Amino acid sequence: MSRVSFSHAISSRTLFAAIVFFTVSSILFAGGKKDSPAETASTGKVVLASTSWVAAIAKAAGAENVRILAPLDLRHPPEYELKPSDLAAASKADIIIYAGWEQFAKKLADTAGSAGIRTITVTTSNAPAEFRAEAEKIATVLGTEDALEEWWKSFEPFAEDLREKIIAAYPNKRAVVQRMQTPFAAWLGFEIIGEYGPAEPSPAVILEMVQARPALVIDNYHGPSGQPIAEAAKTPYAELLNFPGKDGTLSIEDVFRYNADVLIKAAAGRTAVK
Repeated sequence: MSRVSFSHAISSRTLFAAIVFFTVSSILFAGGKKDSPAETASTGKVVLASTSWVAAIAKAAGAENVRILAPLDLRHPPEYELKPSDLAAASKADIIIYAGWEQFAKKLADTAGSAGIRTITVTTSNAPAEFRAEAEKIATVLGTEDALEEWWKSFEPFAEDLREKIIAAYPNKRAVVQRMQTPFAAWLGFEIIGEYGPAEPSPAVILEMVQARPALVIDNYHGPSGQPIAEAAKTPYAELLNFPGKDGTLSIEDVFRYNADVLIKAAAGRTAVK
């Protein structure tokens, strides 16, 4: 066979193989496209949440594509300082949600305003009824009211079961509470006989709290200041979460489980102040 005819044969074989490959590939991909994760994944609006607490509200509301600005490993997320890349990400979001007490809230609002992005301001509270009310505001905007209802059907009995277990561990329900944890403590059923913080309590405040004779001091993990009260009163002490993040907590359910564990251990004297 001549060099020309040999090359022609190779070219013909290559062309034939290519036709077969593309034909088979087309058939395979046409049949399998519907099963592709990229195709079946939700294409919901991009929601940018200021913190993990705000993100937890958005997820309960039914938001699926939620991004969080303040890193989960920060003990006090409101103090996070925005980077230029954060503002760039914010400008590409469909909706921005924040609470307003974040140090970076104004920059976030300014970015949203200049880009014409919808913003939602929420009130943060882990008392279930208040948490749901804020989630409803988001669900109304997203059109995810059904998803919110489904979440609530499972969350409400879950939260109530934990509440009953926690409060049963405290025959004496007298507690002094850091103000950032007051709504949650009140929902649990504690008798709040004093509030302090979030600033470090003065000697006068410590004395006042001790004289109230609490059975428990409830503090806020994200800005603790109540340990001197617990030490002076010689009473159990519990640092509770508001923001998901610590010890792998990601959702509001995780926060409730974490707080229940801390409170029940405190009642058993397993976290006595040294």
